[in-house]
Amino acid sequence: MKQEYSAKRFKMYKKGKIWVYASLTVALVLGMNYFSMTSVSADNQVVKTTKNDNSSVAVSNSASTSAGALTSNSANDNSKTAIVAGMELSESTSTEAKKINTSDTSKQGVNSTTQSTVTQSGETKKEVTTSQSSIESENINSVLKKANIDINSFTPDEIKLLNQIDFSNSAQAGTRLTYSDFRKIADTLVAQDGKYAVPFFDAKQIQNFPAAYTKDAQTNTVEHLDIWDSWPVQNPTTGQVSNWNGYQLVMAMMGVPNQNDNHVYLLYNKYGDNELSHWKNAGPIFGYNATAVSQEWSGSSLVNPDGSVQVFYTQVDTSDANLNHQKLATATLNLIEKDGEIVVDSVENNHILFEGDGYYYQSYNQWRATNRGADNIAMRDPHIIEDSDGSRYLAFEAATGVQNYQGYNQIFNWKNYGGDTAQNLKDFFRLLSDEDMKSRATWANAAIGLLKLSDNDKNPTVSELYTPLLTANMVSDEIERPDIIKIGDKYYLFADTRLNRGSNDDAWQKANLAVGDNVAMVGYVSDRLTGGYVPLNNSGVVLTSSVPANWRTATYSYYAVPVEGHSDRVLITSYMTNRNYVAGDGMNSTWAPSFLLQLNSDNTTTVLARTTKQGDWIWDDGSQDDSTMGTLDTSALPGEKEKPVDWDLIGYGLHPHTPVTPLIPIMPNVPPVTPNVPPITPNVPPITPDTPTNTPVIPGLPITDKDGKSVSALGLLVASLLGLVGVTRYRRMH
Repeated sequence: MKQEYSAKRFKMYKKGKIWVYASLTVALVLGMNYFSMTSVSADNQVVKTTKNDNSSVAVSNSASTSAGALTSNSANDNSKTAIVAGMELSESTSTEAKKINTSDTSKQGVNSTTQSTVTQSGETKKEVTTSQSSIESENINSVLKKANIDINSFTPDEIKLLNQIDFSNSAQAGTRLTYSDFRKIADTLVAQDGKYAVPFFDAKQIQNFPAAYTKDAQTNTVEHLDIWDSWPVQNPTTGQVSNWNGYQLVMAMMGVPNQNDNHVYLLYNKYGDNELSHWKNAGPIFGYNATAVSQEWSGSSLVNPDGSVQVFYTQVDTSDANLNHQKLATATLNLIEKDGEIVVDSVENNHILFEGDGYYYQSYNQWRATNRGADNIAMRDPHIIEDSDGSRYLAFEAATGVQNYQGYNQIFNWKNYGGDTAQNLKDFFRLLSDEDMKSRATWANAAIGLLKLSDNDKNPTVSELYTPLLTANMVSDEIERPDIIKIGDKYYLFADTRLNRGSNDDAWQKANLAVGDNVAMVGYVSDRLTGGYVPLNNSGVVLTSSVPANWRTATYSYYAVPVEGHSDRVLITSYMTNRNYVAGDGMNSTWAPSFLLQLNSDNTTTVLARTTKQGDWIWDDGSQDDSTMGTLDTSALPGEKEKPVDWDLIGYGLHPHTPVTPLIPIMPNVPPVTPNVPPITPNVPPITPDTPTNTPVIPGLPITDKDGKSVSALGLLVASLLGLVGVTRYRRMH
């Protein structure tokens, strides 16, 4: 009623009835002045503002609030902390960092003030001005009108939430994995469509990896180790497995079951040998006497021109209360062949490359200041790829920084939803109605990042930093193991995810009930390396799990390797996810059989009925082995169908599915090329990077353009003053 009355008076003013307006103003000023001033004073710690209209920011009377958009009085944080788009900056944070955040994230800060209002009271109070409400209502009405939805069908509380939806969020987000995409991926998993479902494997054919019975990096004793994330030493341009002096080389994370034991080992076999038992173990690449405090996680590797191997990996420091401080790192391995065995002779140039800049990518300190129980940390899995001009890039798993940060405001970002209006609105209210889903959506900010390396092959540094290639704000907090390969004239980006890291509990719990697992591989394609990726199969779904997580044949950590001689197929490698004997005593996590994935010209993919023996990294004329293929019945060991998964005792109800048989015969690839062939000079002009940051990469937030920052800060100050005057006048008139 107050808003309707105010609008009517404004209309009277427009018609020239100034005497009525003036009389009311005098009466209110004389009679209500004290009440009005008290009202402002009582509320001066809560900043009310309208999304998409920074000129109307109301500033606190407190001198400590130099930029009103940074003030919050969240009920969950009684400390004196400025909150920028969900990131807490403690009082110990440098003034320079706060200034950078103020200028670069003013819109994000506006959203965070809305968060404090809604989280405390569940509704938007009446301090929002009539003009602000009108502007937002026009946006809402436009969307509802197109969808033939009557705004009168919503309750007053729902309308208050609708008025906070942001239709114009301009944060650079790369390609978005939307809420709609997530649901489609989960639905595809539940449907067990044979085009996407991982093939069934015959459980009786699966064996532990013989080379995993070896001396452990931490215990210094021979143990049966688990093996999980693995990657071949590849040609950085073609992505194909390199031939190192007649050997194929593979790096793998390995460790003793049920211990915090995660280290990278070097495995090798004769090039083209498909026998699992023929693989040998050269040991941990950084030697023995390792500890759980310093660990190595997944990455990628290539052969340098001098024959050394450059490994990119995740360095993990757990000295901070056993938390996983993840950093992208690199080292040069000098290998020698001695008596028919490959030995790591020495390690050089072992150093950290990147651990988050705070702006594009969340830093450890930013994460450390937030809720570690709900917020997944990610700065890992560096994947090397060389472009046609010889430039080397690293794709990596990360979380977004303050440029597009996590936070409650992301639930109000319309671009995160991706469906039609009716479905988006249903998802919007569903998220806000469920505390667990709302919390997950608030913390979700998974990203696949990209950086460019300097020209020093054996001792590189970061020369340029890019906005994320893929983001999943509000949708998922974990998209891992990025794998970019060039096939033909297209770049394919693959990554893995667990749907239960997402905010749509309904979707992933449905997958758990139907299948007993919720893992998937997603994929995107672009004409250029540095951006413009579109989802394969419309939603990004490429592979979906087929059996419960604690069956012997459950798989994860899918990694695509190009098939030499074929421009439309990749070999999918993975491991059997039986870490810590989840499938039963004596059954270690081991390499899975590989299988073929067809890349169709219309940006769709198809799982093919072509499988290999366990641990085959090179598809050739001896790769196909149908004995490893199974059915729903044979993919389970005796008793596994009745065995509960960790979350609940459920009926699995899997749907039988059959991979597609290719119409075109799959021919063996051509003989491998020797590694010492001189490089071919590319005829294609270099690709212009997307939004690089050319400033040196240093810990903390990047230094932005001084003039731009000054203008932004001045604009925010002027807007804040105008907002204070406007709100004060509005309050006194009422």
